Amino acid sequence: MNEDNKGVIYILTNPSFPKYVKIGYSDNVNKRLEELNRSECIPFAFRLYAYYKVENKLSDKKVHELIDGLNPELRSVETINGKERKREFYAMTKEQAYGILKLIATINNLDKNLVLVEPTREELEDQEEADKIENIPLSLEQFYINKNKNLIKLHEKLFKDFKKVHNEVYEEVKPNYIAIRNEKGKNICEVHILKNKIRINTREPKDETLLIGEKVPDTHLWSLNYSIFFDNEKDIDKVVEILKDVYQQIK
Repeated sequence: MNEDNKGVIYILTNPSFPKYVKIGYSDNVNKRLEELNRSECIPFAFRLYAYYKVENKLSDKKVHELIDGLNPELRSVETINGKERKREFYAMTKEQAYGILKLIATINNLDKNLVLVEPTREELEDQEEADKIENIPLSLEQFYINKNKNLIKLHEKLFKDFKKVHNEVYEEVKPNYIAIRNEKGKNICEVHILKNKIRINTREPKDETLLIGEKVPDTHLWSLNYSIFFDNEKDIDKVVEILKDVYQQIK
């Protein structure tokens, strides 16, 4: 990749982290990829998905601020030795990340600076292998490892209460979330157990009295376009009502 002596805001993907993208800045993204891919602790290599040429260093910080402002829960944050550490990983698809850079490029009339990179044969093979691994069934016990016990109880109560209404619904455990599906296998919602709260990704309810969450921007291209966050048992009844609304939409 010829950067013409300019830095770039990059979007990196890695089959090892299927629910995350890495968004950062580099004045030599090929060298940055080499550094990241030296590690033997990651099953698959990082891949350059897209990049946006910029004039100023650390321009990615503005993109980080934009995403954090829209939804701070998307960013990977951890506390080490009492200090908060924010990483450049975001819980979004590569298409969603690209959509953000696309909007920035369009606003600045610099679409020519945005490049979507064609994957290599090796990268496609890595992705295919990772997809096979992701589809290996997991148990709830495996999924619950290292999860907040109180949040686990909330999730179990939520599913139990919803199943009382629609007994045919079932759960399917994925590496990063639990899918609740109807009898036809259609997704009613995804349950993400985060550090301090549960995020439900579902469809926007038709009943306006149930609009307690937040709409996912249309540029994200999610069919599950509505997110609800909760960490208290008193919120479960409302969430169940939302899932009932969504159930009627997709039956």
